[in-house]
Amino acid sequence: MKTALIVAATFTLAIATGFVVAQSNPPATQRPPSTQPSTPPVETQPPASTMQPIGRQNMQPTTPPDFATLDKSGVGYVTQEQLGYDAWLRTHFSGCDGDHDGQVTRKEYAACTKNP
Repeated sequence: MKTALIVAATFTLAIATGFVVAQSNPPATQRPPSTQPSTPPVETQPPASTMQPIGRQNMQPTTPPDFATLDKSGVGYVTQEQLGYDAWLRTHFSGCDGDHDGQVTRKEYAACTKNP
């Protein structure tokens, strides 16, 4: 009988231990302390694109176009409204319009394109 009591107590203790272990929280995983000093993360940016943008609105020519291609009406001057998609003259128009009358003449354009 004493043996049966010891077996029953051991069995009960084993079952109770199983319930306690099952209901306890798992141990938190911690990283071991580092021997190296911590450094802040470095923010990286994506590499700059080497591709040229597509589309007329993004094109920035480095050389000015021929005046005849801008003066489509043949009147000898170009206004901002007549520029269309020409990015170079659109960017340099105010500097090329020497007398600030809103028109760039062939003479003003020639002077402007020598020193753009």
